[in-house]
Amino acid sequence: MNNLLYYLNTIRLRFTNILPVTETGIISQNQVKKEVWYNWFERTRLTFLVASFTLFLGVKSPWYSLPPEALEAFDTNLRIASAGRVIALLFALLAGAIALWFSRSRAARMLFWSGLVAVLLFPYFITTWSPTVAFLSAAYYKQGVEATHHVQRNFPKIQSQWKQNITLSQPDPLKSIASFSIKDSRFFQMSSWDLIWVEGFGYSNNFFAYIGRGWSATVAGLVIGLMACYLGLAERGFNALITDIAKFLPWAGVAIALLVVSMLLPNFIDRHIDTLYAQGQYRPVVTLSKILKTCYPPLQGDTEFLRREAEAGFYANQLDSDAIAFVKGLESYRRKDFIRAEEYFQNALATQPQNFLVREYLTTSILNQGVTYFNGPNSPTNHQTGLAIERFERALQIFPAHIEALYDLMLARAANGEFDRSASVARQIIETQEYPQQSNLALLGQAYLHNSWASYHDGKIEKAWEQYRQSIDNKAWKDSGEAQE
Repeated sequence: MNNLLYYLNTIRLRFTNILPVTETGIISQNQVKKEVWYNWFERTRLTFLVASFTLFLGVKSPWYSLPPEALEAFDTNLRIASAGRVIALLFALLAGAIALWFSRSRAARMLFWSGLVAVLLFPYFITTWSPTVAFLSAAYYKQGVEATHHVQRNFPKIQSQWKQNITLSQPDPLKSIASFSIKDSRFFQMSSWDLIWVEGFGYSNNFFAYIGRGWSATVAGLVIGLMACYLGLAERGFNALITDIAKFLPWAGVAIALLVVSMLLPNFIDRHIDTLYAQGQYRPVVTLSKILKTCYPPLQGDTEFLRREAEAGFYANQLDSDAIAFVKGLESYRRKDFIRAEEYFQNALATQPQNFLVREYLTTSILNQGVTYFNGPNSPTNHQTGLAIERFERALQIFPAHIEALYDLMLARAANGEFDRSASVARQIIETQEYPQQSNLALLGQAYLHNSWASYHDGKIEKAWEQYRQSIDNKAWKDSGEAQE
């Protein structure tokens, strides 16, 4: 009788994936529950749960971070990043469902592969199909670099409390976000094709400067999910991986090839338009330019492309007053007549408030006026700080959180003896450094230093010393909220 029970239990347990029975062949109900509970937490299931948790982090965390006041001023949003969070949510639920019901089908694996490729193409969608967001990230990155260079070149002077001999640098506008372009025939050499990944697919410093943790967590979660899929196949996992890659790679290769062609084709058409312009065929230039801007949005942020379109429209008697005003502003800016350039750019912006390139040139024209007033007409000691401060504040109204404008305003107020107001600007700089993936050390150091001077003049010696330590030692940094107290 005992032998019969032993064999029956053995057969039953094979079908229920429970571990072998005891030597007597009799298993108690508590033992069965323990065995089932232990078996539920096996390696594959736990890996899927980790993938689901990581993907939920991708839903919770932001995918892209930019100052909200700038997004509002430029009339744009981060909906494309929100779409990515929806993808992360769907795969988080899928990973959780697989963990509970243990589906090991090829369809599930193909879904994870497709999701991984789609998420890895997120930089491409930002760079190509969201030109205003791409412009803002590129502009802020460039502004941070220029401010850092000024700190490095003038470190002894900017450490001086009174700043009597310091000069500010004239900023340059971001002239184009259509950085993926064919300069010459050397582009088609294999050594030059890294531009496709860096500029074409968006894997540049501009993009990664403001990428959020949500995107990284989603990529990690999808990779973990794929690992779990093949772990569940045990010894068949490697063969299944090779088979899946062999089936998936051709389709992925076709998709990548189509994207590359979609990036190369606008360059070929742009060269053709350039030829038509040189031949004096202005009407086709205007027509093709308008179509190409719609099909390839980065060209909406290319200065030379817009200049050529406006000039062709002028010669073809297809006048566009907004475009003409922009070109006149460019010409005045080239001659360093920043006051006249501001007038033209103001007229262009009044009728094209969503044109981010016009807003960039207008801001830079006003900033350069302020720099000229601050540096003085004859010598750096002849500061006209009042006029300079007024220009820097106007620039910030047009381009909120502009890093160079904030930096110049902070120095100008300190040079004018307005240490409390300089510290207020410094705190704004600290707030802007919450958005980049990696904070700008030089800017934060100067911001904390200006906070220290304000506290010193207010008689708060201990707080001044603490803030001074923050300016030279990043281990003493606190979050912006504590720094503002």
